[in-house]
Amino acid sequence: MSEYLVRGALLACQYGSHPRRLNLPKCHGIYIEEKPLMREDDCLLDDNISYFGICSCQTPPEGAQTISLAPYGEEQSGSGTITGKKCCPHIIGKWRGISEQVKLSGDMHGISMDSFLVCKCGGLIQPLTSGQEYKE
Repeated sequence: MSEYLVRGALLACQYGSHPRRLNLPKCHGIYIEEKPLMREDDCLLDDNISYFGICSCQTPPEGAQTISLAPYGEEQSGSGTITGKKCCPHIIGKWRGISEQVKLSGDMHGISMDSFLVCKCGGLIQPLTSGQEYKE
């Protein structure tokens, strides 16, 4: 069984240059080892999800500003910056691949490492970690 996502899960867009942490401004009241459990509607830009660095897809977000960032991860060892359109996801619907076994507050389900989001620009946003290992 796949781990459930909690606040602090690391997400990546397949077209974004930088992964980001999943946020939960207000807890739903359910925890895994003192970490708030995420649910299928926790997919709001700025509230739950930040931008994913620079977008490399064929159709970047409409109206996205051009930004420059230091490279992420192993690429960071080189000097300089990367420049391109800001990867601000235009999320279609809620999390998919939800856990039917865990129902939270009403009809909302928990999300797991098998869950994903779809961006209108063509990218998939998927968890890299569940957040259960993350120390805030």
